[in-house]
Amino acid sequence: MKTRDKSDGRSVWKKIREEFCVKRRRSPKRTLLPACPLGGMDKLKQPPLLQSLHEVMRTIVFNPASALVVVIAAALMRRSQMSLAALLNPWEVSLLMWLSGYAAVRVALLGFVDGVVWFLAPRLPPLPSRVGPKPVYQHQINAMDVTYLLINSTIEYVFAQQIGHLLWHAPFIVRAPELLGLLNGPLAFWLLLVVDDMLYAPLHRFMHLQSIYKYVHKHHHRNTYPARGYIDAANEHPVEQISALTLHWMAVHIVAFTAGLHVAAVGAHFGFKALGACFNHTGYDVRVAFLGIDYSVRSHETHHRKPTTNYAQYVMFWDRIMGTYREYESGWEAKDVSAAGGHAADGPAADRLPAWADPALEARAGHVAERAHAD
Repeated sequence: MKTRDKSDGRSVWKKIREEFCVKRRRSPKRTLLPACPLGGMDKLKQPPLLQSLHEVMRTIVFNPASALVVVIAAALMRRSQMSLAALLNPWEVSLLMWLSGYAAVRVALLGFVDGVVWFLAPRLPPLPSRVGPKPVYQHQINAMDVTYLLINSTIEYVFAQQIGHLLWHAPFIVRAPELLGLLNGPLAFWLLLVVDDMLYAPLHRFMHLQSIYKYVHKHHHRNTYPARGYIDAANEHPVEQISALTLHWMAVHIVAFTAGLHVAAVGAHFGFKALGACFNHTGYDVRVAFLGIDYSVRSHETHHRKPTTNYAQYVMFWDRIMGTYREYESGWEAKDVSAAGGHAADGPAADRLPAWADPALEARAGHVAERAHAD
């Protein structure tokens, strides 16, 4: 008895669909069915709104990383006997006050933190990679990005409430101004930067593993040359946002129980970290170095261009230990820069562009088209 090859059945079905599409395109009559594009029914395009909804469901709802975070959060809340209401609203304020607080945090981040960045930016030199005759490629913000930003803004607000509640009530946080000292102040601030990056750099490297990357961190790397400050910094998967803020929470506790921690040190760390994250996603050449802290926008742009390098944010010492540190390269040939008086003349070197870009296309058209990123 002969067995039927399944591939034959699929071929027949494919032919039927293609014939239908040919007839549909040739038919002068209007029907409720959408017109078939060239290539058959498999390539029918959905409206942008439906595409965005599909992407949200696929990348957030039906995502194993999201499921894992929900399971871990539920287990921790059950262990600490915390309700969902207590997690989202630890101050137990009314809905109107909660929404007013959300608006206040948005104003603080976008108006003050990001405002400071863009007030200082015109007075700062651009990164060498941004001074060429042709602009670098910028990923266009779409509905999916807006969805991520809205979700992450809510996560930031919940975290701001929780950290504020901790600083106000926790017995291991020093609050009195007269009790501010060298250990719980400047040293604690330095330790917060070191410990936070000590925890974050390995997590960041983990998110770049090939089997993990597509579920969480891939979205953030759609932009190889970030330039929009807070918008590009916060444009990441919500699981990544929750993970990074959890490590921030852990760093606060570790420093508090080792060197002691004054509320002023927490505020200074939060401000430095917020400004650093925004500047890291601009094209301006900023560097702050003191006592082993080596913050540089160059290092983070190198990470976006060469994703297997420079996982730390402020303390590149951790990358040197992991063997993942890489010095900044502008991507322009030195002879071209000097010949053009500081500006490249003949176009960028291939290293200046992401792996998926075509240098010839940029040299010809002045931009690069976004292609499918490798998982």
